[in-house]
Amino acid sequence: MKQLPCRPLCNLMVLALASLAAMSAQAAPLESGGRPMIDSSVTTADTPASREFRAGVQAQLKGDLATARARFDAALKLDPNYAPALIGLAGVAQAEGKDALVEQYLQRAERASPRTPDVQLAWGRYYLGKNQLGQAEKYFLKAREVAPRTIPPLLELGEIYLRTPGRASDALRMYRSALDLDPNNRFATYGLGIALAATGKREEAIKTLEKAAQLVTDDPAPLRAIGRLYLESGELDKALAAFDRGLQRQPKFVAVMLDRADTLSRMNRSSDAVAQMLAAEKLAPDSAEVQFRLGDVYQGAKRYPEAERAYLKSISLAPKNPLPYNNLAWMLVASGGDAKRAVEFATKAVELSPRSSPLLDTLGWAQRAAGDLNAAQASLKRAIESEPNVASYHYHLGIVQRELKQNAAARASLQRALELDAKLPQADEARKLIKELTT
Repeated sequence: MKQLPCRPLCNLMVLALASLAAMSAQAAPLESGGRPMIDSSVTTADTPASREFRAGVQAQLKGDLATARARFDAALKLDPNYAPALIGLAGVAQAEGKDALVEQYLQRAERASPRTPDVQLAWGRYYLGKNQLGQAEKYFLKAREVAPRTIPPLLELGEIYLRTPGRASDALRMYRSALDLDPNNRFATYGLGIALAATGKREEAIKTLEKAAQLVTDDPAPLRAIGRLYLESGELDKALAAFDRGLQRQPKFVAVMLDRADTLSRMNRSSDAVAQMLAAEKLAPDSAEVQFRLGDVYQGAKRYPEAERAYLKSISLAPKNPLPYNNLAWMLVASGGDAKRAVEFATKAVELSPRSSPLLDTLGWAQRAAGDLNAAQASLKRAIESEPNVASYHYHLGIVQRELKQNAAARASLQRALELDAKLPQADEARKLIKELTT
């Protein structure tokens, strides 16, 4: 039987990398990342306390927590019940991982100013940072109730709904409500673009993201989202153009560099993809994600020793990430390497993510390469139980069953693979084997 082509999980998951789940986790453009619990745009009377507060916000945005804390403390000395400064101190405490202190400051802020939306927003952002989406939603809804004509609660609710499976239509509603209040709000425009994509309105999403790119001219996030949508649909030239535009805005933005390298690899421009990844590695040499993606690009270029080194470095940096283990296993099988090592790597990947059907598929294929057909069949059946409509899993199972002399079962598995995807890369091989098993 012909050796299957190399299929690292990173390539299998290009759609996931381009997927809206990934994008929805970052529904606001880059310049809003790391924002304090209280918006820097909050308008307060020009008092000595408010001036100290605003200086604290600016320090916090720059990552200077010590200065931010000192400024917020100075504001409280001038006005012990100044809620914005208490919220600011809560944000500093959250950045330092001091949850008990966060809650103390927010409770004091709530007592000082119980009917302002800023306190409710701060509570919501605290719970959002802890990924407690239900609690966060409750406080953002309270903020909206207190101030129904303000935009921040709508943006925060939109982000929560994008993160929550099945609620993308609710996110659409929030972002559209925000744009009713301010048609050119850059955050709402970007969020709307992501929500449109999440609800399958791809062309409208691209148009909306283009508008977001025009509204925030130095931020590559909208262009990155556009590129990922084109990558998802296989429009590689358009994807590359979008990523190039993003890098024109921020030439050292590593995330876009990684996406561009993926695109070049899929265009079979291996040397360009490697060059792009090496440039990213120089900027982030200790990033497990960069090493993983570098390994994937090397693997696509069939530079297997270099791919293995990159994957192993990724594992050393993030030993609980199953993907580099999986890719090492698949690479060893695809390149005719040590099947025993492939099983060891694939087994580790499944241990880290027991319900992942792609990882179980890789394990089964590695077990087949190592000659353990019964174990291979069991792993592939687990993959199919987890995700029954993936054609390649049925194809792999059919191959293993054929080698186990289970001809009727093999024929049924191969036929099921073709029913699910008549254009499966191994479709011709599957039809040939079905004929052989029928005679």
